[in-house]
Amino acid sequence: MSEEKNFSALLDENPPIVPQVGEIIKGKVVSASKSEVKLDFDGIMMGVVRGPELYVEVPEFANLKPGDEVEAAVIEEENENGELELSFRQVGQEKAWEHLRVASKDKSTVTVKIIDANKGGLLARYCQINGFLPVSQLAPENYPRISGGDKSKILEKLKGFVGQEFEVNVMTLNEVENKIIFSEKDVWTKRQKPALDKYQIGMVIEGKITAVTNFGLFVSFDEGMEGLIHISKINA
Repeated sequence: MSEEKNFSALLDENPPIVPQVGEIIKGKVVSASKSEVKLDFDGIMMGVVRGPELYVEVPEFANLKPGDEVEAAVIEEENENGELELSFRQVGQEKAWEHLRVASKDKSTVTVKIIDANKGGLLARYCQINGFLPVSQLAPENYPRISGGDKSKILEKLKGFVGQEFEVNVMTLNEVENKIIFSEKDVWTKRQKPALDKYQIGMVIEGKITAVTNFGLFVSFDEGMEGLIHISKINA
């Protein structure tokens, strides 16, 4: 009883500061499941992250376990259970943008998921951030080689990528305009560089035509190498 009175008196003298909506605070995980995560804040307050406010796309929030420390944003000072209502989504979105900034600066790769396609390319999502992967930035093996350039067939080919994951570089990152351009071709080129270094401008090589398009011919040569003879370079 004495200890409880002392604790009560201490709280009266130093009442806990309740975080405000929008504030980002750090707590310790008490329990974690697919539906919600409970957080403890210095043994004074409890908070919960649940439903759409969970953000498993970012590694920091993907595999939480009791004892882990993690940041969350306050979206409600007190819910129906007297707890702080919290969000990983707001914090996760900023972490995702930071990952993209680093990838853009360091030319490192990120994995995106294709969620839609149009005639110009693929709509690609990193975490919950959307960007665009133009047809011209696809790796050779994924480029739609449609004879005659039939746009409906090109779109059909591109739609076949929906649901797949691609490893890409960040070509353009404009946060103000929310514009992101990805490149799969850059990743492919970097990986092929050791093999490409042995070829010089002017060298004559033999190859096999693998596809005919309205803008040129795709030619395979050596093992796994492929190039394009642009239509302007083809002699009649």
